[in-house]
Amino acid sequence: MKKIQLDFKGIIKKIAKIKRIYKLLFSIGFNILIFVLLFYFIISPQLETKKQLIGEYNKIKQEFDNMVAIKNNMPKFRQEYAQLKELLQQTLKQLPETKDIPNLLRNVSNIGSETRLKITYFEPKALQNKEFYAELPFSIRYSGPYHNIGYFFDSIRKLERIINISSFTLANDPKAIPTRMVLTGECIATTYVYTKEQPKKDKKEQKKEDKSEAPAKK
Repeated sequence: MKKIQLDFKGIIKKIAKIKRIYKLLFSIGFNILIFVLLFYFIISPQLETKKQLIGEYNKIKQEFDNMVAIKNNMPKFRQEYAQLKELLQQTLKQLPETKDIPNLLRNVSNIGSETRLKITYFEPKALQNKEFYAELPFSIRYSGPYHNIGYFFDSIRKLERIINISSFTLANDPKAIPTRMVLTGECIATTYVYTKEQPKKDKKEQKKEDKSEAPAKK
């Protein structure tokens, strides 16, 4: 095999004969190529890593700032929590989670005794489910003087548990002594029960809603 020998002197002479402008252009192009290679393989990955690190730093800093803000406002949050807890307790008294018929009857009977009104009938009706609560209507029959009936309704209104009187009737008591003005009547009252779960809808109602929400056919 023949040995390949490089004629460095000849190469140098040929390069020397090249015009200076071409040498300058070659030098600029070569430097640009080196810079592009350096940027693509070294600088660009470092910039991407730096960008990711900056993003992670900002995220951690924001979480840290939020934690510091929560820590600084902890007394305020505790006070608000205590106020909300107290409000919840008051609301549950007005809107209990159970029907509690015995206690309801006891309250009505006590008010009747305090206002000197005779309660002759008390009958709870079926629950009527709403969105997050249920209505519990019940009927009451009573007898007594006119003013006592007014005091009775006013005392019902002032109970912790919400009770609304929707309708009532008044009539003279035929069994009463003629010299005494005694009235008899009946009222429909409604109290409320808090329901944690929304009531299940009937199949017919669900089908109607599904039809109304279904997109129109084109």
